[in-house]
Amino acid sequence: MRRLIILGAVVALAGLVVEEATQGRVLGRGPSTCEAIGGKPAIGRCVTPACYWQGDCGHWANPAKWVDRLKPGDPVSKVVFWLGEPLQRDGDSLSWSCGKPSAHSFRAVIRDQRLVSVEQCKPD
Repeated sequence: MRRLIILGAVVALAGLVVEEATQGRVLGRGPSTCEAIGGKPAIGRCVTPACYWQGDCGHWANPAKWVDRLKPGDPVSKVVFWLGEPLQRDGDSLSWSCGKPSAHSFRAVIRDQRLVSVEQCKPD
């Protein structure tokens, strides 16, 4: 019985460590480990800028909230890191949903692997 209690405490502690590392601020002590290394916390994982080259930036529920992190001239890898995998690629344009439950989308124009412009989402 004692071993089972100790094992349960170890599992709970491990869960807290994983939660703090990926989501951060559970303990109220500043940014998460993920944010400290330049990543974005996602459910159960840390998305890092390397996601573009790994092809696993994922899809974000509200990509428009990250548009302010981008500026013309940024590499496409930074655009996809912040906004997630685009819903559609059409020539020089990449597009994303404005977020749930919005039916609108916005797009970014990429030329020579650099951001030219990015639209703002229109209010519903």
